[in-house]
Order: sequence, then structure tokens, then C-alpha cells
Amino acid sequence: MTKSSLKSITPDSITGMIFTLEGLKNTIVLLNGPMGCRFYHSTTSQFLRIRPVLCLPEGKDGKRYPVDYNTLNEWFFRQERVPCTYLDGYDYVYGTRDKVSDAIDYISANIDFEIIAIINSPGAALIGDDLLELVREKLGCSRVVMLESSGYSSTFEEGCSQASALLLKHVARPLWEMRETSPDHLMERKDMSGKTSGKKVKRVNLLGLNIWQRYISGDVEELSRLFELCGIELNASLCVDCTLEDLKRLPEADLNVVLYPETGLQAAKYLEEVLGMPYYVCEYPPIGFKATENVFKDICDILGCSDKALLEDSGKTRATAYAAIRDVSRSYGKPRGVRFFVDCTPSLKKAYESFFESYLGMEKSEPEEAELVFSNANVISELMLENKRFCGIEISLPGMGYTDLVPKTHMGIRGALFLIEQVINGLMSKI
Repeated sequence: MTKSSLKSITPDSITGMIFTLEGLKNTIVLLNGPMGCRFYHSTTSQFLRIRPVLCLPEGKDGKRYPVDYNTLNEWFFRQERVPCTYLDGYDYVYGTRDKVSDAIDYISANIDFEIIAIINSPGAALIGDDLLELVREKLGCSRVVMLESSGYSSTFEEGCSQASALLLKHVARPLWEMRETSPDHLMERKDMSGKTSGKKVKRVNLLGLNIWQRYISGDVEELSRLFELCGIELNASLCVDCTLEDLKRLPEADLNVVLYPETGLQAAKYLEEVLGMPYYVCEYPPIGFKATENVFKDICDILGCSDKALLEDSGKTRATAYAAIRDVSRSYGKPRGVRFFVDCTPSLKKAYESFFESYLGMEKSEPEEAELVFSNANVISELMLENKRFCGIEISLPGMGYTDLVPKTHMGIRGALFLIEQVINGLMSKI
């Protein structure tokens, strides 16, 4: 399996745009394009743990009822994500305004939403319809995000970055401008127990995450736990189960933490430019003990907090990991020297490789020679079809269909332990 074939099954920018914006609650992402552009995203979305919170328009009783997607046949095709205008040859000649208008009318009549995002497929982007103005006229609101996907060769990361930056510009910024100008909300905050104290609690925003990541719910949960150990509060995670209220309070954080520069740096620079907010870019995402300790040490130094409790927690977990690795090494001589291959976003790939090489003594290799392959279901399946003898471990979507009822993570201290567990059991499955 060549690297070019790996690239051919990698999600592109339109996927990044869709799943960045679908991480917002009460949000509709309408794809303006042919059915073929929708199929991959609507099918893959079944693997996502975070789902849209959408209800019927408020009735006479004043109550909100969840949408029954079995009744949503038009535009949604009985699926809960990514409604589509199913463009055809007529639309490419005469324009897409009529179909987009009809889709908005249907969605507005059947669903109560707060934000609507319209993503033009590459072909639709070339038509030149002024859809942003159309949507604002029909809905009478400014909570509209319009994205063009005119380049077939743009990467998934570029799509994520573009979508999050436009979300801040078109939806979040008007919310900031409407908020009170008084700085009182920054003077006194509640501590972790909910009590008000005279001491200001430090807060951070997480940038660069999106719901396409394999264990996103567990990632945020673990990072929040580690911040709490350092006396820091997680203010908001942009585009991960994010509400309008979360967007509104983004300026209340003391620091923006960019976990993935390829997807979060553009948003961080925008927040710095508009609000003067400082940001910290992780050299590596916190995958493994050392990377986690380094990231939180840097953040604590910037905010004037202590990482002592985190280091104690890390030390105890390292002891647990050491005992398990020692037992396997004594019996089978592994994981040291085991060949592995990682396929994912650039910064995440470096984080995994650094952890496997420095902590477990494993060796990088090409996918054809690897004993352990860390990737998504597409890549793992391709290698299986070539009769390769290896163990595949999912680190990104799409997945094989395994349902996670308990939140899991590869990030932070607990994530390092779970990752070691997967490595050991993956190796045992080959013996």
C-alpha cells in the first residue's frame, strides 16, 4: 500500500468544514451540492458520539420536543445529519437559489435551530449565487455561516481552520459586540465548587478540536480534569458540543490553548487580533506522559498556577503502566522494537510517534511492514485486504463500528494508560 493510496482515502476540506460546524449544538449544516457529496458525510456521521441537539419549533404548550428524524424525508433523507440540496444539471445552469430557499423553508418549519451553516460543494461554489444574503433575508438573523469549497485539493485541516475562523467572525463576534462593556464579569469568578471567591479563577479555551476525532468526548473530559488539578477552569471548547453561550463567553478566558496548530491556530490569531487574547500552541498535543506534563507545565507557568497535583497523578499512573509493560516485556520481549505506522493529522502523528519511540521503545516503519497500525477504519481495511499481518488500532474516524459507551481518550494521563493498554492487547492478539 503506497502513500499515494493512503492520501486517496483521506477526508478533504469539505469534510473538515462539515464536522467542525456540526460540533455546535442547535446548528444545521446544509450542504449545497449533489447527493454524491453528501453520502460520505451522512454515512460516516453514525460513528459520532456527539450529536446535534435539535427540536421541533416551540408549540402552544411552550415545550421543546426532539425532532423525529424518521419523518424528515425531504432534504434529510431520513438521516439526522447533513441535509443536502441534491443539485442536478438544471441547477448548475440556472442557479441554486430556488433549491436553497425551499430547503431553508422546510428546515425552518420543522426544526428549531440557532445557527445555520451553508457549505457550497466545489461545483456549486463556481455558480456564484449570493446565498448568504438570501438566507439572511429569509431568516432575518445574522447567525449564518457561509463557506465555499472551491478547491478539490484542500486538506481536511484547512477546512476545519476556515470553518472555525468564519464561525468566530460571523456568529461569535456579533455576540461579543452585544455583550456588556463592563469588565465586572472578569473581576470575580466562581471557584470549582461553585462558590464565589475574591481570587480570580484562571480560565482557558481549547482550540483545534473537532468531533471527527475518535475519542473527542473523552478527550475533553480528561483535559478538563487535568486543568482542574492545576486550579484552572475549562471555559469553552470551540466546536465541540459548543453552544451560543459558549461562543459568547470565549472572551472570558485568560488563555487560548491551541492543541492542533493546523486546525486551531487561525482561530487563535483571530481572537488575538480582535480581543487581544494571548494563545499558547502545543508543540505536541498531550499524548503520553511527557507531552502532557510539558504542555500543562507551560500553561501553568503562563497563568501562574501549580502543576504539582498533576505531576503526582502522572507519577502514580506511570507506576501502573510500568508494571504492565515490564510483565509483557519479560514474557515476550515486547513492546520494545515493535514496528508501527501512524496515519493521522501532522501534529497528532508527531505526538503518537514521539510517545511510542521514547516511552515504549517501538520503531517507525512503512505500513506494509508494521505490526501495529494506528489510523482510521479505511486505512486499516485497505491493509487487511492486502493480507497484511498486523493489529489495527483506531485513532480517528471513520471507525469499524465499535460502540463506546464509556468515554475513552488517548490524551492526557488516563489517555496514555489506555493507549498502552491498546498496544499491549494489540500485540497479544498477534502472538
